[in-house]
Amino acid sequence: MKKRILSLVLVLSLALLGGCGNSAQDSSNTGEGTQEAEETETTEESGEATMEFVYVTQDSANPYFIEVYNGFETKCQELGITTQLLDSKYDVATQVSFVEDAVQRGVDGIMISPLDENALKTVVDQAKEKGIVVSAEAQPISNAQIDGSLDEYGIGYAIGSAAAEWINTEQDGQGKALILAQDDVEAVIRRGDGIQDGIMDNAPDAEVVARQNASSTDLGMKVTESVLLAQPDVNVICACDDYTAIGAYEAVSAMPEIAENFYIGGCDATDEGKEKMKEEGSVYRSSCNLFPYEAGEDLAEAMYKYLTETQEDAVVERRYEPVWQRDVVAE
Repeated sequence: MKKRILSLVLVLSLALLGGCGNSAQDSSNTGEGTQEAEETETTEESGEATMEFVYVTQDSANPYFIEVYNGFETKCQELGITTQLLDSKYDVATQVSFVEDAVQRGVDGIMISPLDENALKTVVDQAKEKGIVVSAEAQPISNAQIDGSLDEYGIGYAIGSAAAEWINTEQDGQGKALILAQDDVEAVIRRGDGIQDGIMDNAPDAEVVARQNASSTDLGMKVTESVLLAQPDVNVICACDDYTAIGAYEAVSAMPEIAENFYIGGCDATDEGKEKMKEEGSVYRSSCNLFPYEAGEDLAEAMYKYLTETQEDAVVERRYEPVWQRDVVAE
């Protein structure tokens, strides 16, 4: 009888232990599932990025491109996308290499301010084959899905027309102009052409006495100093951007005498350029706003929509408008 009771107790004990073991295992699994759910929820709430976009710029020393990136980064943050800025420093081979690396890493989107469209066509095709969206900013890339290029000639013509207006009203139509172009950058040659035509079409008695390359503040200063030494009657300087025009302004400001009707005009309407306009006795007369921050935002959004909604090529409209010294000072 005792043996039967002991056996029954043993069986019941084993059953209870087995039941406890199953309960513990179920509890553990439930815990793991809860943890995974909490991690997923945290990721969604924190907006952790699910995509990566890179911006391969021409030269990050130029404030215009920094403003483009600022807008690009802001919009990407809103969309939960990580970003990276890659600086080509005006070197075509470096730019192509950066794009190639981004393609190999398998990023989701690449925005490029191209230095040489032809040099980028092959790697852009490779990006598209991997499902990467590519957008062109400032200058065109014909095989990119998103086109955010500027009307380079039109912008140049606006810069030249502003100078012509000054020549006609303040210099009796007799301006002697220096154009600080970027003819060593294939994509920007047309801007220099527009500047020249804008001056001559609207102030036909003016003269363009020199057109030279300059794509930085230092070069703007050096070229201006050299040209003014050889052509002291120059009284108009037009640059393709404020970055270069500021160099010209510094060179002119260092002269012992400056004609009251001297004219310097740039482009991009950067904060740095506007500050020069506000200086006492400044001859920095105008710029041209290309709305770079807004362009960066719009292009980031277009790239995101391409990947998540449309899968259709798109054009992001760009705008520009003259900015005069008198309006900046009055702000």
